Amino acid sequence: MAAPKSMSGRGILFVNSRISRPDVLSPETYLKWYDEDHIAEIIETSGIKSARRFIDVDPSAERPYLAMYPMDDIAFTQGDEFRKIRVKSDILPPPGVIYDLADVDVRYDNLVHVHDPTKKGKGATKSLLTAAIELGDGVTVEEFDKWYREEHCRLLESYPGYLRTTRFKLVYARTNAESRILKGLAPPSDVAPPTPPTWLTLHEFEVDELDMEKLSKAGSSPWCDKMTSGFSKMEVHIYRLAKEFGEKDWFHGVEI
Repeated sequence: MAAPKSMSGRGILFVNSRISRPDVLSPETYLKWYDEDHIAEIIETSGIKSARRFIDVDPSAERPYLAMYPMDDIAFTQGDEFRKIRVKSDILPPPGVIYDLADVDVRYDNLVHVHDPTKKGKGATKSLLTAAIELGDGVTVEEFDKWYREEHCRLLESYPGYLRTTRFKLVYARTNAESRILKGLAPPSDVAPPTPPTWLTLHEFEVDELDMEKLSKAGSSPWCDKMTSGFSKMEVHIYRLAKEFGEKDWFHGVEI
């Protein structure tokens, strides 16, 4: 999708990735680069002060690595300071450019909802359930939002270890090829536009493992059945927290 002329407001970078050259790049080196070089540089910028890195609990996940960065204003991503974040490192095997070694999908999202009944603050999250959703013709945006605010999040509070929910709307997405263009690198000849779902929900938990059967029961209702049957796409993943960086703030204390 084409980048909008302007982006603003609270939001996140949501970055899924996989190692594309496992013959030369090991997971250990990849994560060392992420922790000691890439994220370390990012949280020293003026626009991003916190970061989280997660691992998909499914060993067969196509893109098992997730990194997320909250921002008070996603307009920061349109400036020179963001564009100058390095993608080449001596930690990585030659030629040292991450986009030659990993496939990286990035989505930019605006924050639309925070449900934080426990108010446990920073550093409590251990597990994360993500749901990327596209609405079908039978579900309006207004009904979707009302369902989350009036029922779904409140039902999930009954699941042991539930902390909070944050919801987002897609503004822009870019693929590995488009990231190369952003950084002034030569892209491949066949650049397919990304088509991620519009709506992204993040459910946070303070437990190490999630029982999906019990969690599904906690959130089930006739209204839930009606809503989910009207989704044209829903991609669900479960992640465990690997590391937090910087201020560890994830829109804590924000009401929206």
